[in-house]
Amino acid sequence: MRNARAVWLLLLANSISGVAQGISMLAIPWYFTGVIHSETLYGKIFFAATVVSMFWGLYAGTLIDRYDRKKIFLAINLAGLLVTGSVTASGFAIGSIPWQAVALVFATTMFVYNIHFPNLYAYAQEITPKEDYGRVTSLLEIQGQLTFTLAGACAAILLKGIEGSFNFFGHEVVLPFSIRPLLIHEIFAIDAVTYIIAFLIIHRIHSLPVVDRHIDVSPLRERLKTGIRFLKQHPLIFHFGNASLLLFLTILVFGLYVMPVYVDKFLKKGGDVYAIGDMAFSFGALLAGFVTTKIFGDKTAVRGIIMLSALAGLMYAVMMASAILTVFFLAQFVIGACNASVRIQRITYMFHHIPNKVIGRTGSVFFMLNVFFRVCLIALFTIPFFHEGTNILYAVAVLAAICFAAALILGVKYKALVAEPVTN
Repeated sequence: MRNARAVWLLLLANSISGVAQGISMLAIPWYFTGVIHSETLYGKIFFAATVVSMFWGLYAGTLIDRYDRKKIFLAINLAGLLVTGSVTASGFAIGSIPWQAVALVFATTMFVYNIHFPNLYAYAQEITPKEDYGRVTSLLEIQGQLTFTLAGACAAILLKGIEGSFNFFGHEVVLPFSIRPLLIHEIFAIDAVTYIIAFLIIHRIHSLPVVDRHIDVSPLRERLKTGIRFLKQHPLIFHFGNASLLLFLTILVFGLYVMPVYVDKFLKKGGDVYAIGDMAFSFGALLAGFVTTKIFGDKTAVRGIIMLSALAGLMYAVMMASAILTVFFLAQFVIGACNASVRIQRITYMFHHIPNKVIGRTGSVFFMLNVFFRVCLIALFTIPFFHEGTNILYAVAVLAAICFAAALILGVKYKALVAEPVTN
């Protein structure tokens, strides 16, 4: 495969930084929910960061299509290092950090994610021959989920520590040693170091584009209009791009906000169960990364997304019906597999139907709308009603309904989407 070394270095850098970022993004929700017991405060922080990221994500798409994507990776790693490293240093200096500093790292990581992943896929499309699209999108998903699996395993240990035994998928495992829980700024220190490593690896990437980018140097407003204009000319792509992201919408809201409360209030368990639930999700996603293209292929992507969105909705419903840990872990495993498979098929379909020169801007439109829906859900779920007793189950019910709605929308437009002409 052309540019194979560049692809593998990109995957390596993404893996190293992804593990530490994953640990931090698991540690922060649990810090607010299970450590300082400020679920409502965390909801407000999540809401504010999401609102800001909606506008940042739209602007990020224009940067991705305008500037060297390798340099963008280098810049965001430096930005992440600056913020996370500063908070870490202050934590070691005074022995602890205020919740405002934790919120700052959370917001920074969200903003990094909002440009990192669209840039990752745009750069991958830029350096990947058309015949390797399915293979590379699968590799990206396998790598991403493997790192989140490792992050979940590490977070389960680092958040709660080990005192002679460890809860592993609902079973107590006795161990001959103990590990103390890490403080939040100690976890951030790991994150800061990996930003440096990722920067050094990305700096070594050398590749040649296999597509003509036609870099747009027009003013920001005109660049934004170009992405919107493309989607107006291809309304089916607009509908597909948004509907196929609805499952991912539920994943983000559940994983970063609903799940900590669900584990604490409904399952009545601790941070280790929360982290292992995420680990089970990643195991399912990892499996999907290996088998999705073999099962569905490029030509049945739409059908696969419909089936898997409905299955994920069913799993949310199962989690509402049972407080058994094994059921929770199994449901997370299946949802993880559904999400990863949908992501692979979605990105492959987009690679074939959206030119590389506008993929950053069209992606930012999808992202902005997805974030808008996310803001609405977070605003809804921060209402005190959802934090009383086991009322968090009503939030899970809303997420299930969204998955079923995604399957319905794509099912109605199935024939037209399959017949949509390929542009790449």
